[in-house]
Parts: sequence; structure tokens; C-alpha cells
Amino acid sequence: MEKQLIVKIENQARDYAWGSTELLSQELGFEATGRPMAEVWFGTHPGSPAKTIDGLSLAELREKPLGFLLKFLAAALPLSIQVHPSKLKAVEGFARENAAGLALDDPNRSYKDENPKNESLVAITEFEILAGILPTPQVRATLESLTSLVSENTEALGRLIAICETNPDELFREVLEGAAEYVALLAELEQNLINPATPEQKLLFEIVQRFGADTGALLALFMRHFVLQPGEGIVVPPGTPHSYLRGLGLEIQDNSDNVLRAGLTPKLIDGAEFLNVLDLEVAKSCEVVRPKTLARGLAVYPAISEDYCLHRVEVSSQNLLADIALPGDSIVVCISGELAVGNSLGERAVLRRGEAAYVSAEANFFSFTGSGVGFIGSEL
Repeated sequence: MEKQLIVKIENQARDYAWGSTELLSQELGFEATGRPMAEVWFGTHPGSPAKTIDGLSLAELREKPLGFLLKFLAAALPLSIQVHPSKLKAVEGFARENAAGLALDDPNRSYKDENPKNESLVAITEFEILAGILPTPQVRATLESLTSLVSENTEALGRLIAICETNPDELFREVLEGAAEYVALLAELEQNLINPATPEQKLLFEIVQRFGADTGALLALFMRHFVLQPGEGIVVPPGTPHSYLRGLGLEIQDNSDNVLRAGLTPKLIDGAEFLNVLDLEVAKSCEVVRPKTLARGLAVYPAISEDYCLHRVEVSSQNLLADIALPGDSIVVCISGELAVGNSLGERAVLRRGEAAYVSAEANFFSFTGSGVGFIGSEL
């Protein structure tokens, strides 16, 4: 049988508890399950490999791993406060947990592979995210705004305010290593924070209403709060603390499932390893990324990764994209309308919203026609 270079692929939604029951079905046409539908993976990662319509896994089709993972991500509730490792940290952590005899599916395991995890997310709907760290004066102002709500745990709150002056880089460590004291502070805030007066207090109120006196709620106050509009993106390098709050987005990342969590989750929390992986200098530079137009209907998101890239395509009857050279093997997803992908060998696949195709770069040129919007993740 002649090898196909454009192949439609599919996958089932993962039912993580924070997932939305509606976004994937309402926005992208997935069949609702009545359960949370959090992520749909398009890639070769063994945790949830995509498959062809005939049931062949993408890993079997390619005979080697794809260099990135593309996901639809639909959050109704905040994800954990988390960081991802660099290559060095991933290799060290994976070896350490192997030596400890932890199985890959052991719930006490954080490192599932030896790969780093650089990730970027582009909003499909409005998308709220905590990422990076705030300038110290803003953190101090937020903490000071809480003083009128605290009477029994003034020493704990005062210590955090003082650290803002003396050594702000120690805020995460202070909260995670002094957890019991800060749980008590949060319990008092949960009781007294009835009418939040600022956006930061509102965020804290929403988190403690959902998670109670979880120290991750304090960590959230140290982090930048972004509200991405559709098409806007954010790059989350290894070592950057982040938490997706709500919305539907497209995520592209290294082919890894390594996560170090510090709060807001029933899963394993490893505060010591979170601090080991945390990179505060990198975290200070987190910013919104907007696509750079290359041609009418074709744009690229800059500074995503050295190993893969992400393009946005928008076509109509008045605007077709022809003779496009892709840098490497790719995944194409459609988020609205209808997108037809063709190559110079005459192959063609039609994608509707929520659908995806694997596109081999063995063909020289590609075309995008129809009337729709999509994204292309490509190896470099």
C-alpha cells in the first residue's frame, strides 16, 4: 500500500477533574460525555497517542516519536500550581525515581520521561491563566490589602510582607516550607473574605471557595494574571510557575508529561522538587505573545521553541494559501469552519472544527483551502 503523507487522526478527551463538560462540545463539536473533558492530545506520547481513523497509532504510523505534542485544553476549574523541568532536571529526576523503584504509573511519581517541558498556549476562547511572577511592589500591596481581614494570624501575614522587602525571591519557599502556619492564615481569610474589594482578593476568594485553605492560594497571589483574547498566546518555559484557570485553548509543548505541583490539586504535591525546578529569573519575563503575519491568512507565533513552531491559518473563498513549505512533520487542527489540506503529490484531507491531521513533510509543498481557521504545529 502506498504511503499516505496526509492522514486524519483522532483521540478521546481525557477526563481530568478540572476539565469543562461543555467547551469541547460547544466550541469544537466533540460529542459530550457528561463527564469533564479536559484535554485531547494529538501526538505520539504514550500517555495518550493519537490514532488514525483505522485505529493505527500515530507512533506506529511514523515509526518514531513526534517532536512535540499538540493539545486542545478545556478548563472549567483551576489547574494545579505547577512548573515543568528543564532537560537537565528531567534527566536527573527521571533517573532518581527509576532508582527508587517507582513505576511509571505510580501516583507518587513526578517524572514520567527524560524530556524537558516547554509549553505555549493560544486562546481559542477567552482564557485566564496565572503565569510567571509579579513585581514585588504589587505582591506587597496585595498582601497589605489583606491585613484588615486577619486578626489571629497577623504574624504569618506580616512575615510575608517583610520578605517582600528583604528577600522577595524566597516567597515561594517560605509558603511551601512553612505550610502549616499559612494554612491557618488561609483558613482565617477564607472565613473573613466575604466581599473581595480588589481583583487579587476576588481571585483569592474564588480559589479558597474551591480549594479551601490550600497554600497554593497564596502562591497564586505572587503570580501574574493574564486574560488572553482569542488568538493571543503565552509561552511558559521550563521553571515558570503557572496555573490555567478557565477557558479553551490550543497547547503546543515538548513531548513530555513531567509536572511538579505545589498546590490546588488532589494529585501528588512535591514542594521540595517544585522549588528545585522553579526558575524565578525566567518567570519574571512571562508575556503575552501575538502572531506575526507572514502572508494574508498565514501567521507564526514567535519565540515558541527551538524544536517546533506554531502557525495560524485562515482561509476563505477569497483567500487561499498555496505552495506553502512546512519546516517539518506537522499536525494540523481546525477550530472553525472547514479547512482542506493538500500537498504537491495530490493528497487532500478536509478538516472540520475539532478535527486534526498528521502531515508528513516528505511532500515539498502544501495548500490550505476552504473557509475556516486552523493551526499547524511543526517540527523544526
